[in-house]
Amino acid sequence: MINTVKPLTLGNYSTQENVECQYKSSHEKHDRERLLAVSMAYEKNSLKFISSTLKRGRATIARWIKAYKEGGTKQLLKRPHGGRKASLSQSIQLKLIEKLISGQCKTAKEIQTWLQTDCDVSLKLNAIYYWLGHLRASWILPRPEHENRNPEARESFKREILPRLESLSIPIGRNVHIWVEDELCSSVTRRNENRYGLMKVIRRCWTLKGHRPNVSHNDRYEWGYIYGAVDIVTGKAEFIYSPTVSLEWSKEFLKQLVSTDPEAIHIILWDNAGFHPETLEGELSESVRFVPFPAYSPDLNPIEPLWNQVKQEIGNILWSTLEDMETGIDKVLKPFWVDVKRSWSLLGNTWLTRGVIIFLQKRIDQLFLLNPSDYQLHTGYD
Repeated sequence: MINTVKPLTLGNYSTQENVECQYKSSHEKHDRERLLAVSMAYEKNSLKFISSTLKRGRATIARWIKAYKEGGTKQLLKRPHGGRKASLSQSIQLKLIEKLISGQCKTAKEIQTWLQTDCDVSLKLNAIYYWLGHLRASWILPRPEHENRNPEARESFKREILPRLESLSIPIGRNVHIWVEDELCSSVTRRNENRYGLMKVIRRCWTLKGHRPNVSHNDRYEWGYIYGAVDIVTGKAEFIYSPTVSLEWSKEFLKQLVSTDPEAIHIILWDNAGFHPETLEGELSESVRFVPFPAYSPDLNPIEPLWNQVKQEIGNILWSTLEDMETGIDKVLKPFWVDVKRSWSLLGNTWLTRGVIIFLQKRIDQLFLLNPSDYQLHTGYD
């Protein structure tokens, strides 16, 4: 429908950009609805069109537009009455937020007890759930954190990723691939790598209220491992199944990574596990450089969440053989070696990818200064 009605006038209290910014940052339905109406008015939509889109009366939309013209967003979002006093004061809300961040609240009942004993506030459980929703809390499984983890070393590693890459002194004329590597191992043994096996993986699932489903299991002690890596430069993913993790298998996987571009230098970001070699000999030593993650910091590795997807696929299913289970695992892994967009979804826009981009751009700039005519031929990043 073509809108030929004269556009609404909005005054000079604010701009469309400011209104849209407030709309995106607000979580209150009261505010978002009014801001959206004003934003639509900025788009030269008629009163009739806005009211029909928002399912509000024309008089209501006109009242909102008038309030905005007279006092900007402050007048627009002003509530005609104060409403019921919040059951939790601002200071107690801040204390609750702090407690939620600490991971000390396992149940709503515990929060209810804490409010009563420490804050002298008595609330029913449904009010507790209201505040959990209002504060945008969620019930999740905490991430295990080793007591010896060094937060300062972690932050230092993130800040210094660019100098660490530059310190490897890689010749300008050679292509570079930067791999983040990890392995898959079950939580009953190591948490840093991931093992899959015929010990049943039990995962949460949706079911009817009051019913708890049973899943068959016949645990047998057979298992395998997966080495996996994603190239931050190209988005290419590589995997290999192995019966164990060892120095020999780690070297085999490194050979697989190097084979993707034998003439390039391959930088490997991984942890300091005992089965990860610290030094190499022969051809591998010419093609591979290591940048180890800080100790006890698996969350710095961007591909670790991939193993949760694997466990989600193989969970709650009774597998008869490892081969059958590997077929299920392949369903998760195949999209990552077929479509680089899936790999980019793991890497994201983080301190690591930003550092790698700056590192590569500096190398390209240096190469261009050395030999402008050979610029595209040797970058490898066209």
